[in-house]
Amino acid sequence: MPKAEASTAASTGACELSGACRCTLSERRALQLGLALVVLASVPIALVGLPLFGDGAYYFFKIALDGAPVLPNLRLGAILPQLPALAATRLTDDVGLLRHLFSFTYVGLPVASLLVCWLLVRGRRPELILLPLLFLVANQINFSAVSELLLGLYLVWPFVLLAALEPNRRLTLTYGAVLAPLLLLLHPLGFVLAGFLSLVARLSAGSRRAIDRTWTRAWNGLAAAFAVSALLRVISTLIGATGYERSLAEPDAAARYILPDTLSQSLLLAVVAVSGILVALSLVPRWWRGRAVVERRLLWPAFLLLPVVGVAVALDFLLGEGIKLKAGLILPVALLMMGLAVGIAGRPSALADVPGIRRLGRLVLVAALSVALIGTAKSAAWWTATHALMNAVASTEMSCLAFGPEEPYALQWPWMAIIDDWATPMNALVFRPPWAIPLLLPGEGCRRLEETGQAHLASWIRRPAAQLEARFGPLRSVGTP
Repeated sequence: MPKAEASTAASTGACELSGACRCTLSERRALQLGLALVVLASVPIALVGLPLFGDGAYYFFKIALDGAPVLPNLRLGAILPQLPALAATRLTDDVGLLRHLFSFTYVGLPVASLLVCWLLVRGRRPELILLPLLFLVANQINFSAVSELLLGLYLVWPFVLLAALEPNRRLTLTYGAVLAPLLLLLHPLGFVLAGFLSLVARLSAGSRRAIDRTWTRAWNGLAAAFAVSALLRVISTLIGATGYERSLAEPDAAARYILPDTLSQSLLLAVVAVSGILVALSLVPRWWRGRAVVERRLLWPAFLLLPVVGVAVALDFLLGEGIKLKAGLILPVALLMMGLAVGIAGRPSALADVPGIRRLGRLVLVAALSVALIGTAKSAAWWTATHALMNAVASTEMSCLAFGPEEPYALQWPWMAIIDDWATPMNALVFRPPWAIPLLLPGEGCRRLEETGQAHLASWIRRPAAQLEARFGPLRSVGTP
């Protein structure tokens, strides 16, 4: 058993034997409870269908109606999380069941990434779990479940830990060989991830663990593969960027994409970054005298700030503030956490002189509580909004309902901002009561529906109303007026 884990287990056992901790959680129990809390907090998020926020609504709509995947802006890697729902369309026509499968798949991605990270670090450096967990806390400011950038981060985390702790395993090299071309097929900013992993691979090639020349050559080859992936991603973006991608290069659009929308979200990212740095400083060798001060006096208070700031973020969401697909600033925060993880992993000769963190389980539990607080608030806000949408659609006697900046009126309250966007007409079909409803269509959609029988759910989404009725249920515009 590694020394860090052994010391934690020894202190836990002594505490339990002496009976001094009867009223408190042991570190092991606290850690287990924290990881379980992250898993449990993801369940209501999936059940209420939060992954259908924004772009996710179109992804599901396309899968459920056409049985076809969405490849946004030619990002071919985006098809991977869509495969379970796509396969299920061959087996069932139940839209509700498909929605749950779609939601659980996307919600499960970050959770699965965290649990895989725990399996990788628990035997060697269990303290490293704090860094992907801190990233997960920061990620709560984002509402997009279908982001290719976030998917890339979920996939990269396990490789970073494998490269740092297990550079001489074939699994590590195989995973890296798969990841290098995959990053080319995801988000345009994947070149940043690929470039970072090229540096990680180069460090692994020079690590004392990789003293065999065969392993060194393999790691150098992997570093080159990541570098090529980064270069090709940059070239493909410069040559083939879509209009949407080019629009984000405008200063105002770039600022909106990168920065969080509220002070509480910015503060949460800052606390996460500081907490990650303090974790790293708490795990430097014993010869640095400031290490004990950082661990005993700074680390625990910093982590306690996470749920405090998390409450403020949660309140913003419940009041309709700061709701956006994602903030691009999550990328440098993630890279900071990954870089710290690589640095903390250290070399085998130094591990014996690196202490563990005494309150590891409690730190995990506090961070997990932050994830649960914000995730629950997002779920509650989405559930409230989708039910208000159902009521707004069901309460009218019209055969078609106009959707615009001030229509329907029931969606204009601040806490309805989470549902009041371009994807609302599709969500009105997915989150619907079981009786006949009118279509909710933007702009001149109702007039076009009457003239052509086509439902223009968005400027680029047009379907026959009869096809929508056959898939999602009875519509007044097709059946009973």
